[in-house]
Amino acid sequence: MALRTYRFLRLGVVGVIALLAVSLWKEYDRAGNCLQGSISAYYYTPVRSVFVGALVTLGLVMVALWGKSLWEDNLFNLAGILAPVVAFVPTAETNKCGLRDPAGAKVRTQAEQEALIEASHTAVSNNLFAYLAVIALMLAGLLIIGIVGQLRARPSRGGSTASTPWTSAAAHPPAYWIPWATAFALWAFGVYKFSQDRSWIFDRAHMYSAIVLFVLIVGAIVAIAVDKLRGEGGRGGSRDRRWALAYGTLSVVMALGAVVVRLLADTHPTFWVEAWMVFWLAVFWVLQTWDRWYDGAPGKPGSPEVLRT
Repeated sequence: MALRTYRFLRLGVVGVIALLAVSLWKEYDRAGNCLQGSISAYYYTPVRSVFVGALVTLGLVMVALWGKSLWEDNLFNLAGILAPVVAFVPTAETNKCGLRDPAGAKVRTQAEQEALIEASHTAVSNNLFAYLAVIALMLAGLLIIGIVGQLRARPSRGGSTASTPWTSAAAHPPAYWIPWATAFALWAFGVYKFSQDRSWIFDRAHMYSAIVLFVLIVGAIVAIAVDKLRGEGGRGGSRDRRWALAYGTLSVVMALGAVVVRLLADTHPTFWVEAWMVFWLAVFWVLQTWDRWYDGAPGKPGSPEVLRT
C-alpha cells in the first residue's frame, strides 16, 4: 500500500503540472495569443482555480512524502509550506491580457486593472489568515511532540533510541529542531507582516515566497544527489553514481538555466523563468518515480534506522 501510494503521489504531481500547462495554453489561446508577464499573473484570469489548486497540491505532496535523508525531507517540507503562500498571495504585476472585470467585460484601462487587483485583496487576507492559523496549530503540535519525545526517549540495550511515536525529535535533535525553528521563523515573519504591514503582503510576499520556494526545491534535489553519491540513500546503502549524476545535473540545469533564461528573454522574462523551473520540476518527479519505483515509505527521517544508513 505504501509503495503504490508513493508511486501515485509522485505521478499525481506530474499530472497536476500537466493540468496547469493545458489551462495556461487554453487561456493564452482565448486571450488572442496574448501572454501574461508571469505564470503567477494568471491568478487574475480563468486559470485561477487550476493555479491555486496545483500549488496547494504540490505543497501538500512535498510535505507528505518522507525523504530518504534528513536534508531532503526538511527542505521539501519547508518548500511545501511556502507553496500555498505563492498560491494564496498573487503577484501584483500583471498586464491586461485576458483580464475581465466581475461583470465579464474586458479590462481596458490601467484604472480597471488596478481595481481588479485590489478586489483580490479581500480573498488574499481571508486565505492567508486561515493558512497562518493552521500553520500555528501544526507548529504547536510539532513542538509538543518534540518536547515529549525528548523527555520520553530512553536508550535501548543496544544503545539506540527505542522506536516510539515520539522518537523523531530524540533520534537526531538538530535535524528536528532546526527545520522547526526555520518554519516558525517564516510563520512569525508572515504573521508580523500580515498584522503590521498588509501592503507588503500584497506587493512583495508572492515574489519572495516564489524565489525561496524554488531555491529550496533545488537544494532538496542537490541533497538527493549528494545522498546518492555517499550511498546513504541508495538501495541497500550502496552508492549510485548514475543517479547522483542525474540529480546533480538536473539541479544545475534548473539553477543556471533559470539565470540564462532571465538574461536572454526579451519579453516576459519572469514567465519564462517560472515555466523553465516548473517544467524541470515535472522532470524531477518523473525521474524520482523511476528511481524509486520499487521504494515505498522510507524509515522516518531522524529514526535510528535512517541515521545508520
